[in-house]
Amino acid sequence: MINRRSFITTAAAGALLAARPGFAQTKQLTILSHRVHENVSRGRGSGTTGGDIAGEWAQANGVELNWITADIDPLHDRLQREMSLRSSAIDVAFIINKYATPRISRLLASLNDYRESAPIEDASGIPDKLISGLTIESKTFAIPFRHATTGMHYDLVNLRGAGYEDAPKTIEGVLEAARKVTGKNKEGHDVYGMLMPAGSGPFAILCFFAAFGAQLIDDDLNVKANSPEMVLALSTVRDLYKEGVLPPNVTTLSIDEIITLVQQGRAGFIFDPFARYSTFNDSAAARHAGEVKVVPIPASENINADVVAMTEIWAMGIPGNSENKDLAWDFIRHMSSPDAARRAALNGNGPIRPATYDDPGVQKLLPYWEAEASAIAHATMLPSSYDQAAQVGDLFLEEFQAAVLGFKSPEEAAVAMQERIEAAITR
Repeated sequence: MINRRSFITTAAAGALLAARPGFAQTKQLTILSHRVHENVSRGRGSGTTGGDIAGEWAQANGVELNWITADIDPLHDRLQREMSLRSSAIDVAFIINKYATPRISRLLASLNDYRESAPIEDASGIPDKLISGLTIESKTFAIPFRHATTGMHYDLVNLRGAGYEDAPKTIEGVLEAARKVTGKNKEGHDVYGMLMPAGSGPFAILCFFAAFGAQLIDDDLNVKANSPEMVLALSTVRDLYKEGVLPPNVTTLSIDEIITLVQQGRAGFIFDPFARYSTFNDSAAARHAGEVKVVPIPASENINADVVAMTEIWAMGIPGNSENKDLAWDFIRHMSSPDAARRAALNGNGPIRPATYDDPGVQKLLPYWEAEASAIAHATMLPSSYDQAAQVGDLFLEEFQAAVLGFKSPEEAAVAMQERIEAAITR
């Protein structure tokens, strides 16, 4: 049993020690993110040269970083639970834009005053369209940190075998080339003219559909699914599936399966993020290492664009019930600077500042830097300024699968898509 005098003496001694310079209490900042964000912020991946950006900030400010990492869905589940409490243990949260809904934004702190009183260095270097995607009812609730922009990869070895020296410049040309690439290789294995990770969500499919001018929902939340462009895109994928240009499991095709097929040299065109370039060209695993190139997705000759680009964004926000908002903003401000963006790119991050691609070190690291810089400068995000954003993605996938597998005609699927999404949004 501890008597009152000894307790008071011990507490007093502890207080004196804490007050002495050598025993000063360290401030703590707790960050919730995916593992990749910690790696690129701290330079922990193999071959990185950007250094420990976050660690240097922490040391300079006498802060201990407590980094909690999780996969995408568990991460956002944890964040929502934390923000429902009276006080959150999380000070900085990385969120992906598909979860950046009004419900989430209401629980995150407004960054408007911080952006005015302690602005980010060269804030204008961050594309306005990325900031606007993280602003609801004039409240900016997060700052973009990382992009995953979908491009069109192509296996030049297989294209040469079909009589092409480079990728076509229109989506119509791509379709023609994909059909010519499709067949058997020398070992008798199937080579597919086109791949997209439809089993990992709707994003890559919608990027491909954008090349035809198809749009699911616009920034004003008008549903655009029942359109001639959507019907054409659905019809095209259905035909490619029937012809064997797309693999039999196209509706469930995963990222890992795509990586395997590409590394085996069994693909023509692949719709996947630019950052997949290094994996597709891994000299230790890829049959055609160095021959898989990537460019922005070429648009149809029937729409007013040369290329189309859509991106997913990871952004940094501050829970509204965090007790360390000022410190959290200083961290976000530091990690959003031009120098931090450059160094994070050298650590493998997808930089949201187009000017980052001007750095010689970044250009050396990313052979596709010009194509990606062009894409991110013009990229759009799927609207998420409504609470049913995730449900809408699921509805799109259900009707997409029905059309591709022949359970509905493309016209029927487009009508059902329109009606079901409108009902979900207005519910």
